[in-house]
Parts: sequence; structure tokens; C-alpha cells
Amino acid sequence: MPTLFLYILQASGCMTLLYLLYITCFKRETFYRYNRILLLSAFICSALLPLLPVPALQSAPAPDAPNTMVYFNNTPSAQVHTSAHPVATSPWWEPLMQRAAAGMLAVYIGIALLLLLVHALQLIKIRQLAKTGQAYTQNNIRYVQISGLTAPFSFLRMIFFDPNAHEPTELQHILRHEEAHVQQRHTVDILLSALYCCICWINPFAWLCKKSLQLNLEYLADEAALQAFDRSTDYQFSLIKVGTLRSPVGIVSHFSKSFIKNRILMMNKTQSPRMRTWRYLLLLPVLCLTAGLLSATSANKLPSDSNKYLLIEKGVIHGMVTPLTTDRDLADMKVALRAKGVSITFSGIKRNAAGEITNIGVEATYRYITVNDVSFASPIKPIFFYFGDDVGIGLGPQALRQTPKVLIDRAIAESNGWLRGITTDSSILSRFPGGEEAYRKTIARNTRYPRLCLEENIVGDVWVQYKIQPNGTITDVEVLEAAHKALGEEVKRVVSSFPSFKADPAGKTETVTLSVAYILEDDATGKHLEGIHTRKTEITVVGFGIKK
Repeated sequence: MPTLFLYILQASGCMTLLYLLYITCFKRETFYRYNRILLLSAFICSALLPLLPVPALQSAPAPDAPNTMVYFNNTPSAQVHTSAHPVATSPWWEPLMQRAAAGMLAVYIGIALLLLLVHALQLIKIRQLAKTGQAYTQNNIRYVQISGLTAPFSFLRMIFFDPNAHEPTELQHILRHEEAHVQQRHTVDILLSALYCCICWINPFAWLCKKSLQLNLEYLADEAALQAFDRSTDYQFSLIKVGTLRSPVGIVSHFSKSFIKNRILMMNKTQSPRMRTWRYLLLLPVLCLTAGLLSATSANKLPSDSNKYLLIEKGVIHGMVTPLTTDRDLADMKVALRAKGVSITFSGIKRNAAGEITNIGVEATYRYITVNDVSFASPIKPIFFYFGDDVGIGLGPQALRQTPKVLIDRAIAESNGWLRGITTDSSILSRFPGGEEAYRKTIARNTRYPRLCLEENIVGDVWVQYKIQPNGTITDVEVLEAAHKALGEEVKRVVSSFPSFKADPAGKTETVTLSVAYILEDDATGKHLEGIHTRKTEITVVGFGIKK
């Protein structure tokens, strides 16, 4: 949702700049064709520019390391805490803010759909009119005669009019005007501007730009019609006479549009000098300025162009500290994160003779929530963190499925290949005796619900990580996280009892992470207890008999 709202804000800002350029420099000029291009550019550029990257202003991601990282599809999501330490929960108002944002989004989309429906009904009405009238085709234009039609209009390659409602001279003026609309394909402009206004209905400058575009199209049609007649005064009198009529639909080009005063003024205006056309080059610096402003307000860019330990993906800020992170990298991270509303500090930094970090404390504050972690080893294991409106804040030594692959690959390269919470090859289960199905059945048959946890109604998730050596034997079984020590020990026991996998022909050592959820269920009532992230794990163990 924040990304959608940001897009609407950026599109509105771009439209505002381009429309102000038109009003300031070109509104009173008689270069109608150039003005048409400028106004169409306002719709197209404001819709597309926020979606396009600006390479010169973006931080370049680190080059991909060899493809050694593959995740299970059902690994826990980014909302799972990545540390063995508890993390503060979101403030009480965060859910209210999320509900408010969801409500605003629903209202916005509802109004947009309503406007689209209104325009769709108008298209249906035009189709019905095309079927009810008497029609003939001339010069690849379809003329539809409808008795009692309130006002003549054109749509695509069709002209709708009542031949009995106008005098012969008036009818000639009307048809020549509408033919100009058809020949210059003005319907495309009207449909494009109408679609934009339905989607970005909240931006008043979009509606003003649409009105200016429609008026400019009338200028173009008037200009073409006047070239076919000797006396412009007769054409203007016809315009005044027919101008009080109203068209039955709004997304069409019609002779009696209520811009009569402006149209007559422009008909009698002295043609603008050709030398003034150079001013249309002002569009280029305005587009460059717009691109710069969009880049500055983008949610997917960090101020630091050189920091390889930070990345924004899907609105979430991801970062890490590895043994090889330099003091300069840490300082750059602090500056970049401060610009995104995150306060982070690094303390107690110690390094060995090779410059690797052997001790570091990390503390971060985001949206009034503070988390911290300390790592000491020789060298340290990587510390991962994330910040986002939808996922909250997390900090700890365990990588997530949502952690960008670029960061994971760099962490593997800078930490001797051992990371917490990852699986280095998702096809590894095919090497289990009997395949993946046998792997899961083995876990299901051998896993028990510890009696202590049953008696105390303890539920939650367990993450266990282990290594498969090149010869297929299992080593280094480690409990990464567990809702209770007994739950973790049970999963560790099951994993340790696995039979050997098939040997790896390539002679590689693989790392596997297994996630298991323990839940309790009452046979009589169907009531159940489960952890916060239970449905995001690979295996679920159900215990029966909830204690009162």
C-alpha cells in the first residue's frame, strides 16, 4: 500500500509540473499541434516516469556471487524474528494505522472503479446509438443519423447528428468540424485522458489537464473547419447557435462543447510567431527535473551509492554486518539508514590482525521500537536486520527467506559459508533414501510432542539447521530457535536419527534448515493453540488435549 500511495503522489507531482509549464508558457499560443503533444506528454510521462528507474541516481547492487543459494518455498516469512533474543512488538497504534491505510486504499480503488464504470456505461450508450441510427459511410467515416439527437458529436470514426435539427449551412459547419476530430484521431486523446483521470482521480491537475486537452482539440478542429470555409463569421454564428446543446455522452468530441468563448477568441487571435516554438524545448529540462524529484522521493533507493551491505526490496530495508565490513561501511550505513528514519549504532567493535570483526554490538530504533544484538567470535557470524512498515523490525544472526539473494551471497562469501537459517540446495531432499516424501514421513512418524510442553500448553516453532557432508552423513545439528528447549531438543533428536543421504557426486557440503510448528488441539471443542507464525513452517506437529 505505501508503494501505491507513493506512486500516486509521484504521478500527481509530475502532472502538476507539466501542467504548470503549459499554463505558464503555451496556453495562449496558437501552436495547437505542439500543445496537443505537450498535453498528451503530461498524461503519458506522469504515468510512466514513476515506474521507470533512473540509473544515475540509484545505488548499484553488488554483483551476484555464484548461484549457491536456494530456498524452500515455504520457509518462514520476513515477519519471523531472526534472532534468539526477543524483539519488541509493534506499538498499539500500528494495527490501527494499517487498517486505516487499508480502508483508504479500498475507498480510493472503489471510487476509481466507479468512475471507470460510468465511462463504460457511456461507451455502451454510444454503441446503442450506433445501432439505432441510419448510417452511411463516406471517405472511411461512418455517418449516423439519429432523429431527436440533442447535440452532434463524433467518436472514433463515427459522426452522430440529426440532419433535421440544423440548417444546411450549420450542418456543413458541424460535419466539417466533426470530420476534423475523426481524421486527427482525437478520440484516442479523450479516452487516454479519461482513463488517467479515473485512476488518478484524486489529483485536481489531472482534471484540469484533461479539460485543457479537450479545449485544444476543439481549437484543432475549428482550425481545420475554417480552412474549408471562406467566411469565419458564419462558422462562429453556427457555433454560438449550436453551443447551448448538450451531448448525451461525455467521452466524445462534439461541436457544441461548452468552450465557445475561448474558441471564438482563439479563432480571432493573431497567429503566434514561429520563432516562439523554441520554447517547447523547455519540456526537456522539466522532464529532467521531474525525474530527479521522483528519484529523490523513491522508496526503493538508499542515499549511499557505494554501500554493499544495504538493499531495499519491496519496501523493506535489508542490511547486514559481516566480519569483513569496514568502519567506512558502518559509517555509510548509519548515514543511509538515518535518511530512511532508522537510527542504528555500532559499539564495542574489535578486530583481529586480518581486520575481521571479532566483537560488535548493534542497536537499532525504528518507529519507536528498539532492538539490539551482540556478536563475538573469531571472526563474528553475520548479523542481519530489516525495517519496514508492514514487517516491523528485526535484528539477529539468522537470515530470512526474504533477505535479498545479493546480501545472502555476500554473507556466504564473507563468513566462510556458514549462515543460520538457510538451505543451500533445495534439491537436497531428492538424495534422502526414498526421496522427499520419505523425508517428511520420517519426520512425521518419529516426532513426538514433549510431555512437559503438553502439560504446560506450550506451542510455537522450532528451527533446526544441519549439514550434509559429501558422503551423505549428517553433522552439526543445531537448534536455531525454539519456543521451548524441550521442543527444540525433540526436533534435534529426530534430525540426528536421519539415515545417511546419498553421496554428493560433486563432493559438496550442503546446509539444510528445517522449520517445525507445534500446535495443540482440543478434541471436544476443536479449539486450538498455535504460535504466531505456525502456518509459515514446513512441518506441523499437532498435540491433543488442551489443559484448562
